Amino acid sequence: MTLETDLACLKSLPLFQGMPGARLKLVALMGERLHFEPGATLISEADGSEDVFVILSGEVEFSRQRGSEMLRVQKDSGSIIGDVSLLSGHRFLGDVKAKSSVSALRIPKDLFFELLHTVPEFGLAVCRDLAGRLYRIVSTVLHEEEAFS
Repeated sequence: MTLETDLACLKSLPLFQGMPGARLKLVALMGERLHFEPGATLISEADGSEDVFVILSGEVEFSRQRGSEMLRVQKDSGSIIGDVSLLSGHRFLGDVKAKSSVSALRIPKDLFFELLHTVPEFGLAVCRDLAGRLYRIVSTVLHEEEAFS
């Protein structure tokens, strides 16, 4: 893909919509565009990762074994993966595999933190994304508690 195509793809994602053009170009140049076939592993709990992945196209599945039960969550284009473990300093809690053909941008840890520190719009977009995910988790937990009450 060309730089122009990568920039257009990034601009279409909520995470990058408010980012200044020069910073967006930096992300496109310093990030590594990767392609994964269905079933390929992006992140393994055993190996961990200190990078953040932005799903540009396709679907991935996050899975974790809990006793005899396998927990699964699907993510699609525009999703960011790896930010929670990177920000919290904890290891990644599961495996992420491509459910379909996936294009992803791997953002190295140093670039991710540089963007958080120097581009307020990016930091706000990451906060909103995290808050949205937390809201969905709490909502799910509360609905499950209501079902068992």
